[in-house]
This record gives sequence, structure tokens and C-alpha cells, in this order.
Amino acid sequence: MPHTDAPSLSAPLPTVPPPAVFATLSKVLAMSLPLMVGAVITSALNLGKIAVLAHSGQTAALATLSLLQPAFIFALALMEGLAITNQVFSARSRFNWPRRGIVRASRYLSVLGVGLLGLCALLAFALPRVIHFTDPAVLDTLQMLPLYLLSLAAFVVFDVYYGALRGQGKVMRSLLPFAALSAIDIGVTCLLCLHYGWGFEAVLVGNIAGPLLMLPVIIWLLHHEAGKGPDVPAGAVRARLTQLLLVVGTPLAASILAGSVSAALIFPVLADLGRDNAAGFMIVVRFRILFMIPAIAFGSVIAILMNQEAETEAPAQRLRYLLVGVPVLLLAYAAGTFALPYFSQPVLDLLLSQRGDGADLRNVTAAILQALHITFFLVAGAAMLQVILEQLDRGPQVLLITVLTEAATVAAVVYAIRNGGDLADVMQILRAIAGASFVLLGLLTVVLYTRMRRADAV
Repeated sequence: MPHTDAPSLSAPLPTVPPPAVFATLSKVLAMSLPLMVGAVITSALNLGKIAVLAHSGQTAALATLSLLQPAFIFALALMEGLAITNQVFSARSRFNWPRRGIVRASRYLSVLGVGLLGLCALLAFALPRVIHFTDPAVLDTLQMLPLYLLSLAAFVVFDVYYGALRGQGKVMRSLLPFAALSAIDIGVTCLLCLHYGWGFEAVLVGNIAGPLLMLPVIIWLLHHEAGKGPDVPAGAVRARLTQLLLVVGTPLAASILAGSVSAALIFPVLADLGRDNAAGFMIVVRFRILFMIPAIAFGSVIAILMNQEAETEAPAQRLRYLLVGVPVLLLAYAAGTFALPYFSQPVLDLLLSQRGDGADLRNVTAAILQALHITFFLVAGAAMLQVILEQLDRGPQVLLITVLTEAATVAAVVYAIRNGGDLADVMQILRAIAGASFVLLGLLTVVLYTRMRRADAV
């Protein structure tokens, strides 16, 4: 292989004329918008449930939801791994393979997802009957965990079919049942909480109601789009899916899980420091996810466009997406993070009550938000870089960085708590780790750009 020596990071950057800058940004933005809409709906669903519980005075249900955050992340990893696998299968089948195989693939992945959730729910049900736990928080979590996992089964199936439609390019059409799902979910939760006084059980029913009612719609849309034409042998579909699960779905799910190991520690630690601390941290994390949506969509589109140009005779255009897109978005996020204190307060007013127990939770949430202010830029920038790197064959390096930073987080938090640390110490650790992750991913991006530029020159 030519040029195996280390790349020079001091090579001058090429200049990009202003018309090319605007053309590049316009193309990236046009492709990013549909992805942003879907992600905004997802975050609105999560934040909407929090707002319903907070305004109805269900602080105990909020605490339960915060303790189940690791289970939510696991379910999210499972859903994303299966949905993105089906999205890639669908996209590659649009022109080069009989599209009817997409329907069969969606059924296979749906059965796999529901089976895995059911197995995990069974294990969660059996665990406290085999091992004796004395921590009340652990016991409460394990009691609700099986039902919580099973309540997400219909959502997993919906997301698999939703991914298939995205792969066919029907993003806006598939958003309609997804938006209806979110409205039904929040509406049912709100009705049960405000009018019938239900607690966490309302969340479980909402999880089931929305996806279950919209599942026939999304299945019909996929059959209408890809249910015609020649069929595909079942063996061929399974072989293709197995390959995609190994190279796409499993690494993606593993990356999400590896990136959330510290959550399994931090939420119980914060709960020990005060119930409102765990709930407040969960609200800030969900708010930060909403803030990150454009960065993730932007990074995904940059990677897609760069991969599309990989086999063309225009290497300069491929690097231009990286050279223009990344700095522009980082500058935009720096400005957005600077302005965060001015628009975060209305968001907190919308989500949380200022009366009774809600006032205490709001004050704690505001304090955590202020402590993690800088991480809104660092985590969003790191997320964009991670998405780009993973899709440009740098997944192992990204996974290594993720494992190292998560291990450092766990070790530092455990050390701080054992030595009498408080909430401020935990927040300081989270700021430092977010900064380290951003710097490491940034350096890896610079190395990637330098090597790609030199390879194109050769």
C-alpha cells in the first residue's frame, strides 16, 4: 500500500470559493431537513411525556422514568440497529434488487426485535427472584422493567417499517403516521395522568397505544410502495440481512450501548444524592438530545454525500463537504450554546411547573443545566464528528474512544462519590469527559481529512 507513513497535519488547507461554499451548504441542508423533522418528533415525544408527568405532579413516576433510562437506551440501541439495517437494505434494493424483498426483510427484523425484547423482559422478571437485592431503587426499577420493555415492542416493529420507507426515499410520507403516533402517545398519557390520576402506568399505556394504532398504517404504506413485482427467495433475504446486521446494525447498536455505560451509574448516583437530581439530569439530557438533532442530521448527510462521491472522478468535491460543512456547523453550535441561557428558561417553564414539588424539580434542573452549559456544544460537536467518522470506515477508532471515555467517566464518578463528592463534582467530571471526547474525535477527523486528501492526490 503506498504512503503508509503518518500523514502531515500541517499541510495547508485548500481554499473554497464562496459560490462552492454556498452550493455545498445548500445541498447538505436540503438533505438534512427531513431527517431533522423526524428527530424533532422523537424528542418532542420524550419531552412531552416528561412535561405531562411534571405538570400532573407525578414526581414519583418521573423518578421511575429516570431510573429506567439505561433500559430506554438499550431499547433505543435495539431499535436503531434494526431500523438502520432495514433502511440500508431498502435503499440498496430500490434499484439493484427486487423491492418486494423489503417487506419480507421487515417481517424478519420485526420478529427479531420483538423476540429480543421479550427475552430481556423475561430475564428482568427472573433476576430479582434469583438474586437478592436490598437497594430500593434497584428493586423499583426491576419491578417496572419487564413491563416497560414489553410496552416498547410495537414501537420496535413500527421503527423497522419506518426505516424501510426512509430507505425508499419516502421520508415525508412516513413522517405522517409517526407524527400521529407521537400525538396519540402523549394524548393517552396526558388523559390518564390528568383525568384519572395514573402514574407511571400511564407511560406504559401510551407506549403501547400510539405505535399499535399506527402500525397498520405504516405496514400498508410499505406494502403500497414495495409490495409489488417479483418476489425474493427467503434464503437470499436472510443472507443479505445477516450481512447487514453484522456490518451495520450490530456495530451501530454496540456504539450506542458503549456510549451509555456511564448512564447506568450516573442516574443511580444522582438518585442517591436526591431524587430530584436524577429527574433533573434526565430532563437536561433529553433537552440536550433535542439540541443535538441538527448536528447529527448534518453529520449523516455529510457522510452520505462523501460516500456518494467516493467512486467518482471529483475527489475535491468529496473533501469539500468535510472542509466546509464541519467548521460551519461548529460555529453555528458555538453561537447557539452562547445563546442557550436566553431560550432555555422558556423551555423549562413549558416542561416544569413552578408550584409545589414542581418548583423544587425546576430549580434543580436549572442548576444542572447551568453546570452542563458548555457540554451542549461539546456533545453536539462530538456527535456530528462521530456520525461522520463511523460512516467513513473509522468505526473501530470511534468505538475505542467511546470505551475509553466511558471507562474514565465511571472511574472518576466512583472515585468522587467514595471520597465524599457531591453533585458539583459529578457535573465537573461530565464537563471534562465531554471536552476530552470532542478533542479526540476532532483530532481523528483531522487525520482522516489529511489521509483522504493525500490519497486523492496520489
